[in-house]
Amino acid sequence: MRTHSTPAMSAGLVGESMPGHSSSQIRAQGTTSTAPSTATDVPEDSEAGEYWLPWHIDSNFVTVLHKEMYAREADASLVAEPEGAGILMMNKIGETVKFKSSDEDALVLQMGAFGQIYSGGQLSACRHAVLTPRPPGIARFNYCNFWYVPWDTVCDTPVGMEQTAVNTGWNAMMDHSYLNITMKQSFSAFRQFMTSPEARIQFVDTVRFKELSEMLPISLNATSPTSEPFIQVDVLTDVRCPFSLLSQTNLEAAAKNLGMESHVNLKFHPVFLNPNVPKEGESLDDYLWREYGYTKEFAHSEDYPLRKAGLEAGIELNPHRRVVNTFDAFCLMEVAQEEEKQQQLVQILSRRYFEQAEDISDEDVLSAAAAEVGLAKDAVLRMRSAEIQQRVQVRYGELAEKLSEVPHFLLRETVSGQGLEVGGFRSVADWEEVLQRVIDKRSHVGMSVAGPYGKTLRLEEANPHAPVSLALSAQHGWTPSGWPYEEHDFSRMDESSDCEMYKEPRLVEHLDEDSLKRLSTGYQAIFDCLPDGFSILDLCSSWNSHFNDVSRASRVVVHGLNALELEANKQATERHVQDLNANASLPWETNSFDVLTLALSIQYLTDPKAVFAEINRVLKPGGMAVVAFSHRTFIEKAINIWARQTDDGEGHAHLICNYFQHGPHGGWEKLATVDLSPRHADPVWLVTAVKCSEQS
Repeated sequence: MRTHSTPAMSAGLVGESMPGHSSSQIRAQGTTSTAPSTATDVPEDSEAGEYWLPWHIDSNFVTVLHKEMYAREADASLVAEPEGAGILMMNKIGETVKFKSSDEDALVLQMGAFGQIYSGGQLSACRHAVLTPRPPGIARFNYCNFWYVPWDTVCDTPVGMEQTAVNTGWNAMMDHSYLNITMKQSFSAFRQFMTSPEARIQFVDTVRFKELSEMLPISLNATSPTSEPFIQVDVLTDVRCPFSLLSQTNLEAAAKNLGMESHVNLKFHPVFLNPNVPKEGESLDDYLWREYGYTKEFAHSEDYPLRKAGLEAGIELNPHRRVVNTFDAFCLMEVAQEEEKQQQLVQILSRRYFEQAEDISDEDVLSAAAAEVGLAKDAVLRMRSAEIQQRVQVRYGELAEKLSEVPHFLLRETVSGQGLEVGGFRSVADWEEVLQRVIDKRSHVGMSVAGPYGKTLRLEEANPHAPVSLALSAQHGWTPSGWPYEEHDFSRMDESSDCEMYKEPRLVEHLDEDSLKRLSTGYQAIFDCLPDGFSILDLCSSWNSHFNDVSRASRVVVHGLNALELEANKQATERHVQDLNANASLPWETNSFDVLTLALSIQYLTDPKAVFAEINRVLKPGGMAVVAFSHRTFIEKAINIWARQTDDGEGHAHLICNYFQHGPHGGWEKLATVDLSPRHADPVWLVTAVKCSEQS
């Protein structure tokens, strides 16, 4: 059962903080507390059991449901309810109860989000989750009746009841984002959430974690397509904060102990202890005496707690350093981030300031540090630019609104985007536990599918809970006995020649950067399964095949409709122009290629059955075909059956599966449907298949 509590925060270990008279100042935090998201309650990280459906509120008006039943998949005979199964319900303060009914045949009436909003909160939508252990060979089913209204109905509230119509707090599950959207938009958002990895680890992340994650996106180069986890750590701090240095040093030691030193990437963001420190700075001795009553003798002694903590971490803190303004240092750190050398610069600045007592607000010191780390010669000049200074000032303003103490750490596993935030000083052992918890987040992503030539292909960035990923398995082996489509399904709004549309080259991308990177990573996982000298056919290609590394390939053949686009494809070894809608016969010999890719063009084929039969012919037995698709399309050129619902990922996955299953019949095996979509970007969906070694 999930409960709720309010973690405590401490003022710190020792007073190297800041003067107390400025409202714009941040406190240095030296304890090992986990930071809460707001002043309101947040839950403990505990689980009730295995969720079939995680905690949610239905997006519709009303749901009518019956108690779930269980049966053997082999013969459909009924079996008893597994231990630990059932529906959990939660009230607004987080108390949970397992639903029980004295009548086995009772129907339960459950309010949804639209019901609560339309009544201004007079009716309460039900927070609930479904617990279902998964005994082998046992299927769960029940009767549900979801009452929706027409898709274009707008979800608005009675006048003056906007605040009572939605929920607030850590377990809101339905906030103001539900207002003034249509029933269809509500259902789409609900489905997207329910199939996301974060839905299965709810309430672990605080509201602030989500806000900071949106503010500080994961770097595109901070990802690990291998089985090894990669963690991005955003350090929100002042570079002159000693607790930050010590905690960061312990974090790096913990990563080394876990063998992860090359898989943890630190990025630093400004949260100034005092942005108003004068240019000349202040003696640390004077500051400690004025603010905390620490004498110079005590602050310089071997018994000073901060000195002892530093020595334990392998750092000899110099008591002669001054309190300085670090704005310029952060500007230089911003320049270093552009050159991917920020972490090295922070290490050098920390050594110069904390151990050598140098003034890191001084331009000469900053110039020397820039040269030591190998930054470009104009680094200090760029540091003074209005663009860099504004960027640092804006980021500080944004973060200062979220935090009252430093250091603060935002840790995220880069594939799932999940993680946690922690504050204050942490020991090496503390950090080892934190890193392991972040690594565990990755268990909610990743899929294994059949690869080429009997290999198992691991796609680390795939979402196994998404509708597209479950589309094929949900059919339990069922396939249509015959070709299920008619001629009009492949008609188009614009029936003119495709060559006319593509006569001018279009050197553009059709998905955003994050999505294309996911596609490239998926391709690379396939190529890594193949022996040296493999061959690729990229069908319906253009100037960019979205391949990362094909240096081990002996042959990269690209096909398309525009010769100039294909000529611009630098990875190609051969190029071929052909309109597959005019002539589906491919010119290559049977059993020519190890892998075939077809990206973002499947929706334009008017005779896919013939094209897939040709794809099967030119692939080697055991070779692999990969069809990638998304929600973007030139609608006037898309076939009718595709254009009816452009955002229907799983429906289109079934369509492509049927192409494989009947092009030709018995020609393909080991089909898989995969969702590779990144968060907050265009969807990336795959259907993969392996050519049968023996054709039926």
